[in-house]
Formats: sequence, C-alpha cells, structure tokens
Amino acid sequence: MNNKTSQERSGFLFNVDILIEGSTNAETLQALLTLLNTSDKVVDLRINSGIELGKVIESALASMKTNYVEKSKANLSAAKGFQAKAAAAAQTAAAATVAKALSQASSHLTPDDIRDSISKNRLVRVVVNKPGGNRLSIPCRILNFDEPAQMISVYHVDEKQVYSFSLNEIDELSGQ
Repeated sequence: MNNKTSQERSGFLFNVDILIEGSTNAETLQALLTLLNTSDKVVDLRINSGIELGKVIESALASMKTNYVEKSKANLSAAKGFQAKAAAAAQTAAAATVAKALSQASSHLTPDDIRDSISKNRLVRVVVNKPGGNRLSIPCRILNFDEPAQMISVYHVDEKQVYSFSLNEIDELSGQ
C-alpha cells in the first residue's frame, strides 16, 4: 500500500540560523533573499528573526513620543504657573478692590489698620447704611476681615452680638 515511486516529491521544513557577513543588516538581508530565491528547490520562506529594518523609524517615533510627553509636561507646568500667576493677580486685584472700597467707605482706617485693630482687639465705630435708608452706628471690635469676600465681622460691645457686613454697606469706619 505504501508504494511510493521515486517520481513523487515531498516538502521538508527546516529551522535554520544563518550568519551572513555584511556592513548593514539591510545588505545582509538582501544577500540572504537573493541566495534563497535563486534556488528552485526553495518553495516558500519565512524569516522569523534578524530583520532590523525600520530601526531609524522606530527611534524617530520613540523620540517624537518622548518629545510629546516632555512638551505635555512642560505645557502642564506652564499652565499651572499661569494659573498660579492668575490667582496671585486675582488676589492682588481683590486686595486692591478691598483697599479702594475701604478708602471710599472710611477716611480713617485702612486694611492694615483693620488688621491691627483685630490683633490689638481695639474698639472702633462702624456706621452702616442698611437697606431702606436705616443707618446704624455700632461701637464694636473687629473679629474677622475677609478681603477676598469683602466681608467684615464685628462684635457689638453694647448688644453683645456678632454682625457681618459687606464693605459696600459700611459708610464710615473709625477708630475710637
């Protein structure tokens, strides 16, 4: 049953490592392909390893990726720096607005005087213009001064109560 004639052809698969001399990988790959393709005995071939083509492209892509990451980090740190500068500018602008509001509201106390009054627990008089034209003159001690919110909290020494006023409600603020 197993009558094979000498005319029948079979294929055999070999796994071979071949060392070829050359100056570049591309040159030696071309020599290998030429060697294998000139033989009529080689039906098909597959090169599993040793091809180092595209290394320049891979390194360029890796460099681009690294540069992109570095630029992204630089842009992120620049954005954080910009945010910090913007926040500092906003805080400076808020302080200037508070100082302007206080200078309009009072001819006697500045923001530094208010902070000094808070630290020394000094008695001051606040004249407040409430809605409806009601004016209150309050002898008080300043408890808190919130510059960004433009709010001041005071302790009314006669009524023993705490009040909070917006700086635009204060007509006059004077030390006693």
